[in-house]
Amino acid sequence: MFDAIDRESEEDRRARIDVDELEAHVDAFAGTRRYPGSDDQWAVAEYVVETLRDYGAAAELRSFDAYTSVPEDATVTVTTPRRRVLDDAVTVSFGASTPVGGVSGDLVRVEDLGGDLAKVAGEIAFVRGLPSPDPVRRLEAAGAQAVVFESPTPGQVHEMIVTPVWGTPEPGDVDDLPSLPVAEVYPDEGEWIRDRLAEGPVELTVETQTTTGVTELPCPVGRIEGSESDRYLLVGNHLDGWHEGVTDNGTAMAATLELARVFAADPPKRGLVFGFWPGHSMGRYAGSTRYADAEWLDLRDDGVAYLHLDLNGLRGAEAFWYQDMAEVAAEHRDAIDTASFPLMDGGGGDDNFLGETDRPGRNSDQSFWGAGLPSMLSGARLEAGTPEGGPIGGGWWWHTPEDTRERVDLDVLVTEVEAYAAVVSRFCDSPILPHDFAATVEEVRTVLSEVDPGSDAADFGPVYDRLDRLEALLDRANDALDDRATGRDGVFAAGEDLQVALGNALVPAVYVARSRFRPDPALSQPLLPSLQAARDLPEQAGRERLFTETAVRRARNRLADGLDEAAAAAERFLDEQG
Repeated sequence: MFDAIDRESEEDRRARIDVDELEAHVDAFAGTRRYPGSDDQWAVAEYVVETLRDYGAAAELRSFDAYTSVPEDATVTVTTPRRRVLDDAVTVSFGASTPVGGVSGDLVRVEDLGGDLAKVAGEIAFVRGLPSPDPVRRLEAAGAQAVVFESPTPGQVHEMIVTPVWGTPEPGDVDDLPSLPVAEVYPDEGEWIRDRLAEGPVELTVETQTTTGVTELPCPVGRIEGSESDRYLLVGNHLDGWHEGVTDNGTAMAATLELARVFAADPPKRGLVFGFWPGHSMGRYAGSTRYADAEWLDLRDDGVAYLHLDLNGLRGAEAFWYQDMAEVAAEHRDAIDTASFPLMDGGGGDDNFLGETDRPGRNSDQSFWGAGLPSMLSGARLEAGTPEGGPIGGGWWWHTPEDTRERVDLDVLVTEVEAYAAVVSRFCDSPILPHDFAATVEEVRTVLSEVDPGSDAADFGPVYDRLDRLEALLDRANDALDDRATGRDGVFAAGEDLQVALGNALVPAVYVARSRFRPDPALSQPLLPSLQAARDLPEQAGRERLFTETAVRRARNRLADGLDEAAAAAERFLDEQG
């Protein structure tokens, strides 16, 4: 595809990253406790807006009500075989509060959350791992009274959130909010409990307290208008964090402000919008979801991609972790490869709590798939699943009180911001957006072949036909861009229109399970999520098979419709180009 990226401007912007500016912002955020609606959160939000304006960007401080949950206290008291009080346990965001005196019962160890959980009914479950929505959902459905998690990180417990509801709930989501008390204990305490279970019955009492309700949140938003287009790249981070949250996510806020300073002084062809999302850690991405709801039509029409910044400047980081969608993967990875750090293998390794894939998952403020924005996220990380790297490579201090100023390496942060400046330059200054939806078509074909049961019950023939058609149209469109871009100014705008239209059609078709207007739950799901049930058809019969066939046919039709929408956009472009 036509490649006319202004490398000179890209290098100039990278060179203007200022470590002193970054350090000043990191120091301003250190020591604050940016919990939902707190004075510190509002003060930091006002600092962000004032700084954006000082740098020459337009900025506003939005506010809105959101449903949030702040963990308060937890105590686990073992009463049998002998009394031991674990009062340094923690509870979780959106875990249930217990009645006064807690809930008591026999402790049942669960090693396979995918197996038969009937044994936990009426009892207290004991699980090794991080508290997260899926195990809590399974254990609650099985009738557990409460659950105690043993942290997997030596010497640490990690603050977590267990609701699967993405953003502020709709009325139909209320039943999906957890009602199970959840506690997490340190690994040494968990080992002691496991030893007692090996000897005989263990009885204990779990007491938890959370503050859950409606909170007014501040949301700073900045904007730099493009010099030649109304379209823009959305760059986001999250405003809140656990405890001081200096590397999660004060450093990302600092990085975003530095990008704003550099690009406000030299506005690119396409604009930039900067979002500092509240309600990430204690509202399940409430801020980014609210922004997506409020600006959905504008995001669909003018948003070109989303770049999420998180967990930056980690002391000890050695390589760039990344996740991205197929259509932006090549350019995103090439841009971050300009940094002095090597790229990690896709997904950052098998032990990463965020998943093994190099495609974006249901995490990290991925609230813009329904509006059709291709997504990128990346940053320097440690090795996940190690004592130093912790469960996601964000450092053992991730989601703990130890996430303080001393965990920051400013040299690492500068390297990351230089890489982000390259990403932004390419997506905002390239005459034609550097999206490659031919890669998306290839990926869809691959995933489809993996789930296809090869039977009349799920006839994917119409989808394969549409993939062939779209692939041919994209080849012709790319040839037209190559042949005519240097001689026809109009092809730039037409190519941009095409890329945005393709994103509108294909991103929801590939990534969204239920509706482009209503976020899917915060539960792990693969690409083409609605079609995955087709894998089960060969082993099914009777009513179960009929129901699955019905769901798969509807999902097939939905994917075919998205491919038709994309093909229509490509045909319009080709017709305009003659």
